[in-house]
Amino acid sequence: MAIEAKLDRPKSLTDLAVAEIRGAIVDGRLAFGEQLSEAVLAVKLGISKTPVREALLRLKLEGLVDVQPQRGTFVFTLSPGEVHEICAFRAMAECEALDLAMSRDRPALLAALERVLADMDRAGPEADRDLVKRFDAAFHEAVVDACGNQYLQAAYGLVAFKIQALRARLPDRDEKVDGCIATHHTIVDHIRGTRKREAVAALRAHIRSTEEAYLAAAAVAPPGARRSG
Repeated sequence: MAIEAKLDRPKSLTDLAVAEIRGAIVDGRLAFGEQLSEAVLAVKLGISKTPVREALLRLKLEGLVDVQPQRGTFVFTLSPGEVHEICAFRAMAECEALDLAMSRDRPALLAALERVLADMDRAGPEADRDLVKRFDAAFHEAVVDACGNQYLQAAYGLVAFKIQALRARLPDRDEKVDGCIATHHTIVDHIRGTRKREAVAALRAHIRSTEEAYLAAAAVAPPGARRSG
């Protein structure tokens, strides 16, 4: 048969709804604990309620929405204990990923991180705070992407969207946000100098230093929202 290439299948309405609702949760357009109405979302997205309902079920599996019988569906919330656990897991996963990436292909890791830093530097000190947060996310994701261990990457993916959601809700003038670029440069300097122990220690200290700010970010939820944990 002469036909060899497979046709690209367009994304389903459910896929599109998942992407849009997830994006609104992660970037803060939907607040922690905010109630979600299938009917309202369907109108806003211009689709029927069926793909919205399917999208919310998928987002429930991702831990981004909380379906409460007799009450409704809400954007997820985090207890202080859960924020601590996420930060602890993040430190373990990212530090192991950095160790593996430096052993596996340090030049490739260095090149990926230097590209992120170059984009940060071009944006300058007066860059939009949301842009700085996106660069921060890109830096940490590049470390995990370079580790070469698909199971570690999959495990990290279980909390990646929640980390992004917390990061998006950090105050614009938070000292941890303002200082992340300098910290990233320090980590890259250690990688460039083949100082694995120092690079891992700097990354661990950087992640741990953000926990207090993440706790404050998670504390904001509409009245009546039920916190998990």
